[in-house]
Amino acid sequence: MIENIHVGRGVTRGSMTVFPLWAPRTGPSTHTVSPRTLDVSESEGGPQVDTLLMGNHGDKPVLVLEGQLFEGGWQHRMATRPVMIGVHHQVPVEVACVEQGRWEGERTQRSAGRRATPWVRESVRSPFGGGLLGDGLFGDVQGEVWRRVAHHTADRPGNETTSLVTRLDAGTVTDWSDYQLLPGQAGVLMGVGGQPYAAELFDSSRHLTRQVRAILEAAALDAEKVAGPSTPSRRAHRFVDRFMALEVQERRPAGVAEEHLACSAWVDASVVHHAGRPVHTRMTNVRHPMLATA
Repeated sequence: MIENIHVGRGVTRGSMTVFPLWAPRTGPSTHTVSPRTLDVSESEGGPQVDTLLMGNHGDKPVLVLEGQLFEGGWQHRMATRPVMIGVHHQVPVEVACVEQGRWEGERTQRSAGRRATPWVRESVRSPFGGGLLGDGLFGDVQGEVWRRVAHHTADRPGNETTSLVTRLDAGTVTDWSDYQLLPGQAGVLMGVGGQPYAAELFDSSRHLTRQVRAILEAAALDAEKVAGPSTPSRRAHRFVDRFMALEVQERRPAGVAEEHLACSAWVDASVVHHAGRPVHTRMTNVRHPMLATA
């Protein structure tokens, strides 16, 4: 799917190890991952748990990432798949609720670019399937999202609406806010409990710089639930090699971009293509104990 990804030396804190990733540049970036120009609101016909209306008043397409959190509205939501919002476009976006105990509020929502954890995000995909669960199963999927959010919030008092946003506000045991990117670094691979867990790769260091804190904060929350040693470099390299060996199995629209999907018995992957090149990659280790037994 993407060739010549280079994996650097990992840094371990607690049960999580973070490896830097590099990939060849394929041209100047033509979009942004900043949510600053997004106008996000409840659906015009009234609030719907699984849909938000998103417009872009800026001069560049905006990439909304899988698991990106939208706060406020009638309840906090997360995007269930990536979508590129075109300049002056307005589109409905598939979301899931990450706050079970509230159904009231204002029409508009906002995003600071924060992300749901990989374990919570994985709840909207079928096992080893590389995509959303089938039509008619939304209630089952939403219930699973709430179950996983509750797993993270149960040990924290004062979270009356079982909100993932409120839980992230409380911080994590292991702080990654001072993590330093290396020159040219465009991605991160997180190992949890001795095994590769998930990875994200952007088309530029600038986009990673904007997202890295949110990515690590979300993964660190999952890592609190897993004990284990640091992740060896050989496992990180093998995981990336398995990703690079994948062949695209499905292509589907992602706003003004296209999402390429692939999976194997080891890796589930999504690569967003825009302007003829890959701009964001998500890799998930489907055999990680936290995901395989969820």
